[in-house]
Amino acid sequence: MRKRTFSTQGFTLLEVLVSLAILSATIITAYQVTSGALAAEQRAEAWTTAILLGEEKLQEVTETFPEIQETNGTFPDPHKEYAWSLVVKQALHPDAREVYLTVSWDTDGNEEKITLAGLSVR
Repeated sequence: MRKRTFSTQGFTLLEVLVSLAILSATIITAYQVTSGALAAEQRAEAWTTAILLGEEKLQEVTETFPEIQETNGTFPDPHKEYAWSLVVKQALHPDAREVYLTVSWDTDGNEEKITLAGLSVR
């Protein structure tokens, strides 16, 4: 009768399958982390753009003493996807105006907005 000899070199099928499962889980996790980071970066960029546009518009409105009003519009190219809404109210003091500027935009079908407030005095 022949005696079977087993080689001690190499990996068994079970060891290979376990290592592939671990590698697959690691790659999937790395992909999810990378995708989440990219989405967060895009959202942060949109918020930063909205804040900068809003500050510029708020400064433009408060440079002079604005009339009490409610107006809205969109920003010029290349930021047409951002809209603004301006509300100017009478403040407690007759020589002051409360100014509220809301900047809104669409992110993946969800409307996002930020409101900036200021005070204009004579």
